[in-house]
Amino acid sequence: MKTLRIRLVRALPILLAGLLPAGLAAQTIVLTNVNIIDGNGGPVQQGMTIVIEGQRIASITEGAYEAADADEQADVHDLDGAWVLPGFWNMHVHLSVMFPHNHALDDELVPSKVVRAGLNAIDGLRHGFTSIRSVGEQDYIDVAWGLAFDQGFFLGPRVFGSGEPVSPTAGHRGSVAEGADGVAAIRKEVRKRVQNGARVIKLFSVEMLPDELEAAVETADNLGVHVTSHVREPGAYAAVAAGVDCLEHGYGLTDETIELMAEKGTFYDPTIICNLSAEYIAEREARLAELGYAEDEEIVRLRTMVAFADERSPEFAREQREILTKANKAGVKLLIGSDSMPVGEMGFLEMEQFVISGVSEMDTIIAATRNGAEMQGVLDDLGTVEEGKLADLVVLGANPLENISNIRETVMVLKGGVIVDLDAQLGTSTYWDYYGSMELPEGFLAESEEAAGFQRGNTATDQ
Repeated sequence: MKTLRIRLVRALPILLAGLLPAGLAAQTIVLTNVNIIDGNGGPVQQGMTIVIEGQRIASITEGAYEAADADEQADVHDLDGAWVLPGFWNMHVHLSVMFPHNHALDDELVPSKVVRAGLNAIDGLRHGFTSIRSVGEQDYIDVAWGLAFDQGFFLGPRVFGSGEPVSPTAGHRGSVAEGADGVAAIRKEVRKRVQNGARVIKLFSVEMLPDELEAAVETADNLGVHVTSHVREPGAYAAVAAGVDCLEHGYGLTDETIELMAEKGTFYDPTIICNLSAEYIAEREARLAELGYAEDEEIVRLRTMVAFADERSPEFAREQREILTKANKAGVKLLIGSDSMPVGEMGFLEMEQFVISGVSEMDTIIAATRNGAEMQGVLDDLGTVEEGKLADLVVLGANPLENISNIRETVMVLKGGVIVDLDAQLGTSTYWDYYGSMELPEGFLAESEEAAGFQRGNTATDQ
């Protein structure tokens, strides 16, 4: 088994290069009469034609498509002025976790978690999330699904998996019972994850000693893998100074830390939907209802339940919103990461919450596309709509620059030049059915139903 695992890890550079997965024949796909938001922040390109050859964008030209003799067999889609964007990135996922009641599943068998993780990822692709970054998953479930998707056994997003976080004993506010203590132990844990296929290293660095933190970053850097860390102050500044590539959550970030992040090019993944007060949750749901995105009462109930499981005090929620806008104004590169699951709906909510919090629609789109690819070191292939890049694309029926919630108006999704069937169900149940059917902790459902009326007080710890 170890030999197979090592061989798969060695295959990663080939898979990343964008070669066709087994079973998929190269074909020409044409998207014509489209408007392009390329992910670079430039002006919208109107009335364009995109020609895709195999997995990559072969050409982008102005005007309607005119067939040539050589491509009479092309699959042509006249999209009547639809909007084409790079595929979305959700940069903070836990594929098998069942927020907000993940502790109810502590005794669940690993195979059950494996199945749920894969279905979650596949559902996320249908929402337009063509790439995801997993930052905490047991038994390398995320790495295994990433390999399965890369090799074409299933059609799912590109997965940049971390396996389990690297942490000292008592890390993550004391929740890690037995961690890696000392420089040698930290180095070994980083190396083990890379050996097993991790494409990013997740740290719980707040409780690390300075030499342990430096060892983690240095080891990952030497192995060519990026590092991100769950942080709060004062540990956030130390993580940036040590060279961590990205901060997750960033609780209580100071102006000094934000300034250093901008200077060093440190990315920021604020997971803002996990830091909402009751007032902000109500604000969000009222807005979505007004726009007509509250027709499915079950999804509204469940996404509200998830939000209240992470409910923050008004002061804490306000501070995190201010930190997000400060970081954006300072030039810190932002990322879209939901933390809460499922990948698709919660990813949408995070993008919407950026705009509600004061980030522009264009900056939000860049955070959801280009910045994710840059953070993972694959900007040459992904993250923007440009000739030569992999055709990971989202086609929307309305302009998200006019209203960010138009990201929900999905017309088409392509991953590596393959058109995703948006209507296909692998079974008779949806991913959301997990939330509605599983056994919940006693009293939790009643509390969440009450929370839907936005009358309940704060329950989550502000950290």
